[in-house]
Amino acid sequence: MIPMKNTILCLLLSSVCIVAEARNPELKFNADGRFRILQLTDLHLTADNTEAEVSTLARIRFEVETEKPDLIAVTGDVISNGGKCRDIFVRFLDALESLEVPFCFVFGNHDQEQEMTKAEISSLVASCKHSIAVRGRYGILQDIRIPVRSHDGKEDSWELYFLDSHTGIQEDSRYADMHIRYEWMTFAQVSWIREQFRKSEVEHGKIIPSAAFFHIPLPEFLEAWQTRTSEHFTHNNVTGIRGEYGGHSRINAGMFAAMLESGSTAGVFCGHDHDNDFIVDYMGIALAYGRCAGDGNTYHHLRNGARVIELMEGRRTFTTWIVEDGGSRTDTVTFDNGELL
Repeated sequence: MIPMKNTILCLLLSSVCIVAEARNPELKFNADGRFRILQLTDLHLTADNTEAEVSTLARIRFEVETEKPDLIAVTGDVISNGGKCRDIFVRFLDALESLEVPFCFVFGNHDQEQEMTKAEISSLVASCKHSIAVRGRYGILQDIRIPVRSHDGKEDSWELYFLDSHTGIQEDSRYADMHIRYEWMTFAQVSWIREQFRKSEVEHGKIIPSAAFFHIPLPEFLEAWQTRTSEHFTHNNVTGIRGEYGGHSRINAGMFAAMLESGSTAGVFCGHDHDNDFIVDYMGIALAYGRCAGDGNTYHHLRNGARVIELMEGRRTFTTWIVEDGGSRTDTVTFDNGELL
């Protein structure tokens, strides 16, 4: 049950946030002090390409069986534009459920452009036994904070944030001729996450390392890439590929600044740009793309795959790599308290 004071706080800040401090199944580090996350992004399943759907879902099963994740993070765009999205979502969720691994889903921009409403999709996701997503006001999946407990279950070792990065700009005279294509993290979301960082530090008596997952990259992803060779950013290492400019929002509401000031955030993981899979350390935070998981349903020039993130218990450290179609690993790097190694 969500404490009343947290509910009141969220209602004051925004109608799009909720705190999830306990949710079955509980996430916990393994005895070896590691917790592995498989990030799936941009499947872009369509009703008119069932062959691609079958191969995509088969690849996901293979990745789960070989990488053995403790959590699956689905960072949006499960479906592309088109009809029969309910059937597609049901088949996708059935496939996830059959893997018997906890998962969390956040909306991509295309998931919100269907004949199904966000509330209807949210209801399907929340009904799954292995889903850790939480519905809030109006029955819609909300921004959440999820703890990962220590291997002995005695304390929180990491925290995971799952955020809604919204969708494309609808017709609005205020943004005419401004070349703004995508929405942005709202000020209410930034206020909410600042409060969560503050609350977490008070609760634990220290700063707990954290990671954030959402679909559309922050403007800082482009900034980090552009300054990767700058003499002013000597610790701005980068690994991976940048094959397109990037579809980040042009409006910056301060989400990265909130994460930076917290001292908590170790990594930010997004999707959206199918030809980008790079990871870069920017001002002590790793900014990373997943690898496009969809098979033949949309543009991509990289081999289909997924990103794996392995958190280290009690340390602001993780190792990450890309697992490609067929199981090969590439671009393995370790982020150790502010720098890619």
